[in-house]
Amino acid sequence: MVKLDIPALEQISAGLIQVAQRRGQLYPYPQNLQLGYDKVVLSFLLGEEPERAPSSLPDFYQQWCEKPFSEWNVEVDAEIDVENTLLFFGEPTEITIELAEAFGGSVFSQEQSRVASTLLQRCQSHSQGVQLYTKFRRFIIEHPVLTEQEFVEAKGLFGLGVGLADLLEECYELAPSCHQWQGNFYACPYCHALTSVAYEQVIANPDCNRCPSGRRLKRKVKLDPSILKLRRGIERFWFYPGRAEVRLYERFVELGLEVELYPSCDCYDLRVTFPDGEVWAIDLKDYSNPYLLVKRLGDEPIPSNPTWDLGYIVIPNERKRDRPAYLKELKSRWRWQNIKPMFDDAVFALAKKKLSPQTAESPQISDRERKVKHERN
Repeated sequence: MVKLDIPALEQISAGLIQVAQRRGQLYPYPQNLQLGYDKVVLSFLLGEEPERAPSSLPDFYQQWCEKPFSEWNVEVDAEIDVENTLLFFGEPTEITIELAEAFGGSVFSQEQSRVASTLLQRCQSHSQGVQLYTKFRRFIIEHPVLTEQEFVEAKGLFGLGVGLADLLEECYELAPSCHQWQGNFYACPYCHALTSVAYEQVIANPDCNRCPSGRRLKRKVKLDPSILKLRRGIERFWFYPGRAEVRLYERFVELGLEVELYPSCDCYDLRVTFPDGEVWAIDLKDYSNPYLLVKRLGDEPIPSNPTWDLGYIVIPNERKRDRPAYLKELKSRWRWQNIKPMFDDAVFALAKKKLSPQTAESPQISDRERKVKHERN
């Protein structure tokens, strides 16, 4: 069988994301997409199966990239799930974004990096910079869509005396009409982001790890006719991982722990301090492919400052559903001795277990009481 290596898929993915940034305008062909396509055709020629190769680049883009690799009649690396597709009704899938990142970054990651860099610079020069940084990030996580009036109010909130109103404009865009169904926009009932539309029905968002991509949504939330949505790079790298970050933050707070969200302007995601003084550093990574995640982590997955005693790379629990062997595969390539990988429910259970001997010696505080106390603060 014809073999297709990961570098070829990475280059194709980088090109597909460039097309997505141009709202699906294929021509002129992005160089990476053209070169990646050429590698696919060459693979079939070298495998003496030229008749099986895609007939043209438009055919490759419109037909092949929407099909799982298992239907390409090629052999891909064992690290790649053969049921993955590169496009989902014209939109790059999670694996496509991750492959593009491995290739050297995508326009999506560049988009969020540009906003993140500006946000960090401005917050560092502000007297309440750390709090302001966290407030801005949480706003993005909690507002995947906004009405025009809500957007105006948000610009006021982050405007005078704060100087971040223009950054909101870089995070949001008007919702494209292709997301409308029967003249209306709808939100996913799970992640609350704008839904996709295909085959005259509202379907699950391809990036929402709560429900399978392409499944028709029986439950959906009708939205205002004129709304703004997060730009794709902000949505992929801030919103979706951020939901799990905030969820874990709130669970730790309910345990009565001292928790910092995005300490020192996002050196890592959570800094958890226990009553005995032990500090955990937690960085959440929401990758669909564990092997590509390992490649992305670099030499220092969690910065040493702010200081910590135990470090954890945490994966959203939902990833187990789509890839039951996720953690086993991740550990097979793990090379960091001072940091452990685990799912978010496991790290929470570990924290709860560590607390249990201490809480047994002191008056018990119910989860409800902790939540009320947190809300008051």
